[in-house]
Amino acid sequence: MTSQALIPFAIGRAIDRGIARDDSGEVVWWSTAVLLLGVIRATTGIAFYRHSIITRTVSASLTMRMVTRHITRLGASLTRRQDADDLIATSTSDSTTIGIGLLYAGRILGAVAAVTAVTVAMLTVSVPLGLLVLVTVPVLSGLSSLLLRPLHRHQDTYRTLQGQLAGRAIDIASGLRVLRGVGGERQFAARFRSDSARLRVADVGVARAEADFEAARVLVPGLVTVIVTYTAALFALDQRLTIGQVIAFYGFATFLAMPLTDFMEGTSQVTRALVAARRVTKLLNVEPPRKADTPGTSTPTPQNRGKVPLVDRVSGLDVPPATFMAVACADPCDADALARRLARFEDSGDPALGGEPLASMPISVVRSRILLGLNSDRFFAGTIREEIAPAGTLDTADITAALRIACATDIIDPLPDGLDTRMTGRGRTFSGGQLQRLRLARALLAGAEFTVLVEPTNAVDAYTEYRVAENLARFHENLSEGRSTVVFTLSPLLLQQAHRVAYVEDGRVVAAGTHDDILESHSAYRTLVARDDASQVGT
Repeated sequence: MTSQALIPFAIGRAIDRGIARDDSGEVVWWSTAVLLLGVIRATTGIAFYRHSIITRTVSASLTMRMVTRHITRLGASLTRRQDADDLIATSTSDSTTIGIGLLYAGRILGAVAAVTAVTVAMLTVSVPLGLLVLVTVPVLSGLSSLLLRPLHRHQDTYRTLQGQLAGRAIDIASGLRVLRGVGGERQFAARFRSDSARLRVADVGVARAEADFEAARVLVPGLVTVIVTYTAALFALDQRLTIGQVIAFYGFATFLAMPLTDFMEGTSQVTRALVAARRVTKLLNVEPPRKADTPGTSTPTPQNRGKVPLVDRVSGLDVPPATFMAVACADPCDADALARRLARFEDSGDPALGGEPLASMPISVVRSRILLGLNSDRFFAGTIREEIAPAGTLDTADITAALRIACATDIIDPLPDGLDTRMTGRGRTFSGGQLQRLRLARALLAGAEFTVLVEPTNAVDAYTEYRVAENLARFHENLSEGRSTVVFTLSPLLLQQAHRVAYVEDGRVVAAGTHDDILESHSAYRTLVARDDASQVGT
């Protein structure tokens, strides 16, 4: 930018010292200077453009990597602490916006350097005109900057509503089958239209603010050009400037349009980047769970694996090693909360593994030893083999054995490519019961020391549920290693097959033993199980 700013100065000198004095040597000298400045401008312009693209790309990539790593550290606590729509906006567009903002930050610096060079050059030619530019440019730019605050506010509102609408769209797409089943399409469609209308209004507000700013971006450089050129012409009429100096000042004024335009546009883009950066820093300021792992740390294999119990001291639940245990909760909310606490998806309570509190263990150790399986767990794009055995270290025989336990072989057999069939739409081509059985097979293949499941069979028919319960009991009886499965359920079929049952009321274990023993000793448990059995029969 500075080299280009000095070209009008060199042209003016060539006219005054060369052409006006009929000195060919001066003409050649200053023409060579113009050529060199042009070469410098072309060379540095290429380097500047290349560096700008690298800055934008690398900045966006580094931001995305930082966000991804932080999300990984947050783990399951993210969905409860950070709205999904904020995460969607941060993951999709904010990193790119930050990269563009940093690209224009370099252009702003270049524009400031160019305006400074032009001002100094003008001061060397004419002090009054140099002072005029020195005063006019900051004043007009400052007046234009007043438009940034409303633009900033409208963009912030638009980003928030855009994230909310994206979250709503994902909710509708993921739950479309359920919405059709309960007849909720019209209600959710009305909500989506309402959110879309709010976003449209916010978009209009952004467009108006941007239009005002764009008008100022065109007007300010034009005003500077007119003021400087007109004043230089007046000075020339008064014999205070030569023809070469007038041409130089016209070149300065015309050139100023470019850095001023870059400055105005860059300010707008940096404003957008600040809005995006605020959203990213909001996410990065979410504290990770206690004892979160640092990147690159490995998970050692514990010496007492499969030999120690999993105990929740708040509820009194005690899960012994190498067992198939069922937990019946009078309140379904207790089942979800207790399951999450056992797997340390929440830091409340004081669960312990082998006497050591889970809160004192690194997250990687807890996740490798305790697996939580929920009906909300999703499948991603990939083959069935990749989705139910993500580690990729299991052979087909192990996968088939897990599918048999989960009674899911009938799902795979009709598929044209078997386990290598690709799952589409996150598995939406399968029914709810089929997805439950595939999730169960995936949980078994994970090989965790404790597998905690919440209602893993409530979407399958009674006959299949009985077979699954029987297979799970037989699986744990024949295991040579200490692995336990804890099922939170009210299904009599699972409760009957479990080696041990715990009954929970008001968040506390009030009875433990076999299913038949608790049936005889606790009327509330008997009523609860009978009610669930009756509902299954009715279904």
